[in-house]
Amino acid sequence: MILNLSRPLVFLDFESTGLDTQNDRIVELAFVRLSPDGSREALVRPVNPGVAAMSKGATKVTGIHTNDACGLFGDGGKKPAQPLRKLGPELLAFLGDSDLAGFNQIAYDIPLWLAECKRHGIPFELKGRRQVDVKVLFHACEKTWDRFLMGPRNLGAAVRHYCGRELEGAHSAEVDTQATVDVLLAQLRRHTELPRDVQGLHDFCERNSDRNRDEEPAARGTTA
Repeated sequence: MILNLSRPLVFLDFESTGLDTQNDRIVELAFVRLSPDGSREALVRPVNPGVAAMSKGATKVTGIHTNDACGLFGDGGKKPAQPLRKLGPELLAFLGDSDLAGFNQIAYDIPLWLAECKRHGIPFELKGRRQVDVKVLFHACEKTWDRFLMGPRNLGAAVRHYCGRELEGAHSAEVDTQATVDVLLAQLRRHTELPRDVQGLHDFCERNSDRNRDEEPAARGTTA
């Protein structure tokens, strides 16, 4: 595999009630674990956010309404959504001691996750985990990107640019997460100057994370 892994790298994505990482709630999550042998394993769960209401903006993006979120996937024989606190042990077991990756996870997904873990008493520890933010790599590597001609550097644009396809089913947490894995591997093939190990990519993202802030917060989304 083009990426050298000493331990699993878990890509994560959350659909939420809004963009406030400290006060909004997760309504759907997807973890995709990339193992050193290149295999992938996914964990996808709907989450009942409790009393939190979906913002109009979040509903427009995800298609999930407040009533849907509080009983998400509860019909049709599918497993009903559970509060995050009940999912905590399963999620922590899946994460193990893995490093973390995602698309804009440094600015959005990880702060949201940490706030939710604190709220629900989930003993997640970030210390010692390296982070690879695929959106930061996108910004840092594509220096000539013209957002007025090519649009914002969101996940849909990244999939189109690096993978040569359209992102179908955007704003499904699993679709977005699997696409992020594909984009990272394609970035490494295209940009030979990028490190091939997670520590090197972590350090690169730390040095370049400010470049991720030149577009509006709404651009974290995956629309093309």
